Amino acid sequence: MDDTTPPLTKNVTQAQLVAAEPSTDPELLRELALSTDQQTRQSVAGNPNTPVDVLLRLGAEFPSQLLDNPVFPLLLLENLNLVAEIPLPTLRSILKQENVPVYILERVADQADLEVQLGLVKNVQTPKGVLNRLTQSRHPQVVESARLHINLAGELTEKYEERIKEVIQGIIPSAYKADTPSLAVLTQICPIPEFMVEHWVRDSSYKDFFCRAIANSPATFPNVLKHLANHTDGSTRVGVVKNPNTPAETLRKLASEQNLGLARIVAENPSTPSDALESLSTNQDQRVRIRVAQNPNTPLNVVKVLANDTDIHVAQTAATVIAEQQGEYTAEAVRKNPKTPPDVLEKLAQKDPRTVGKHPNTPPELLLEFSKSVDERLRESVAENLNAPVRILEQLAQDDSSEVRRHVSENRNTPISLLFKELARDVWVSHSIAYQMSSERYTCPEGESILDILAEESTSSLETILQRLAQDGGEAARLFLARRFDLPAHFLAQFAESTEVKLCEAVAQNLNTPINTLEKLAQSPEKKVREAVAQNPNTAISTLEQLSKDKNYEVLLHIAEKTNLSPEILEELAGSKSDQVREKAMLNPSLPKEAVEHILCGEYATHYLKLNPDFLSRHPDSLAVTLNHYAKSQFPLVSFIALNQPQISQELLQEKSLSISWLERLAVAQNPQATQQILIQLAQDSNQLVRAVAKDKLQNFSQS
Repeated sequence: MDDTTPPLTKNVTQAQLVAAEPSTDPELLRELALSTDQQTRQSVAGNPNTPVDVLLRLGAEFPSQLLDNPVFPLLLLENLNLVAEIPLPTLRSILKQENVPVYILERVADQADLEVQLGLVKNVQTPKGVLNRLTQSRHPQVVESARLHINLAGELTEKYEERIKEVIQGIIPSAYKADTPSLAVLTQICPIPEFMVEHWVRDSSYKDFFCRAIANSPATFPNVLKHLANHTDGSTRVGVVKNPNTPAETLRKLASEQNLGLARIVAENPSTPSDALESLSTNQDQRVRIRVAQNPNTPLNVVKVLANDTDIHVAQTAATVIAEQQGEYTAEAVRKNPKTPPDVLEKLAQKDPRTVGKHPNTPPELLLEFSKSVDERLRESVAENLNAPVRILEQLAQDDSSEVRRHVSENRNTPISLLFKELARDVWVSHSIAYQMSSERYTCPEGESILDILAEESTSSLETILQRLAQDGGEAARLFLARRFDLPAHFLAQFAESTEVKLCEAVAQNLNTPINTLEKLAQSPEKKVREAVAQNPNTAISTLEQLSKDKNYEVLLHIAEKTNLSPEILEELAGSKSDQVREKAMLNPSLPKEAVEHILCGEYATHYLKLNPDFLSRHPDSLAVTLNHYAKSQFPLVSFIALNQPQISQELLQEKSLSISWLERLAVAQNPQATQQILIQLAQDSNQLVRAVAKDKLQNFSQS
């Protein structure tokens, strides 16, 4: 070569040409082998003049160029120990090449390295003698791969499905060696071969975390739950019975078992078929029959039979259900349900007007009618109603009955002006107001002091009355004022400067507190105050983000519910070590899809799916992202299940079709989206099962 050649580092194109030139000086090639340019290094690997040590080192990156280098066969002839001198990374790489010399395959048969052994059992040329030796390997995956090698096991032309099932069942590891968290996720997002689920049910090592976790998740696929119902673990079976995804035939079967605990749970599952509920309606256990009567799936004729049950509790429950189905509700049922529909309340008004008068859902026009009733107790019930309109409370504040007026004074919806400018002048009612503003921690003089203030300031302005109460009424009085929804904002700002912790907490909870005051309270050393700021819906986003770094989990619990947080903060909270904080964040509708995808690929995926079982059905693109993640798992069973799913990308299918794991290549061959090109390649695979599946699918290709 001409000595005037310019420095190669300054000209990549020139370096590539020199690296490919067979006459290039070996020492220059040694230098070029260190180039940052891949094409230059590749050319050096294919150059017959490259020094042997450099050639063998570059073979790790460019195995094909090494094997195609015309000098390589000569080197093998010149040095019978050359194979032993090949660096391990290079040896691993060249064993993946189809044209690796059989001589090398035979010489490395006794290598202890796992990847070398897997490379041998993957290579379709590996001789039978080498494979027989590999069946004695200390690595179970090598042993299984060797036994399934085409040169040892032969071609499989029929019933390969049963053979696949048999082989995989034999290699499913115990739960201690399996990635059970990932397997648990897969049972909730994609179909699982039934023979695998059957194995998990039989293997006691899968009981505690795995089977119980998936039995209790509403995202778990029905076919998995069907098999878990046969588990010997009671907690797992209870989870199946409670699960809304459990198939009807499974619930029907469980209902027929002589297991009282299960029968009670089956009886209250709204998915339980009506015929199973009818059968359970004759169960000797009182609680089973009560739950059957309450189940919305129970036929009306069965409930009517239960209404005549010899057990009074069963009969009463059934009678109540029948009445409610006919639009008739008992007063007790209405009292327990704050969301009772207004039309139901209007019907009940004739039978029990007082219950209706107190109910928060009673229509205003009905409350107005009741407020004019001659029935004093009915007017009292309206005065107690926390949703009573102000105009009605103002009317009742003039009521002839002191009890009605007292209830108005105790109603948190009563305006502060009405309370202190009118009701406080009422001698009887003023005592009630003073009592509300006192504390059990204080003696009677405190209440007397408040009465004195109310009497002294009876003709004063509202501002003056409030100032006197704030200054001289005591801590309990200030607390009472700070909790008022209509206390003027400047009083709240004044109270926020107090050293009284409970007062600051009350200010932080008040919806009328100014944003800048909340910002100051967020700096409080008292966790209860910061917690209240976090809970207040008016707290500024900047303050919430500041509190998201709080060390106290009660504060974070309220922050995690906020829908206006940044995606980054929400995702961070969704990964909290606190179960409660994490759950709040996971249920937050503002948690971005990308953050959910990260969760589904991480430690808390099962927790998220249990809380949001329909997320992936609403976001099929996220399902694809999640499955592609698990398809790259280092655990063969996990990647096998994921790679079988049609959502796997073509790029990943192509990559895994070359995998060193026969289980992954088998999954690719089974994947409904595997291309004809991939199947042609896998039809020449070294593994008996992979070949059989690929050839069968190729036949279907040709027939379609």
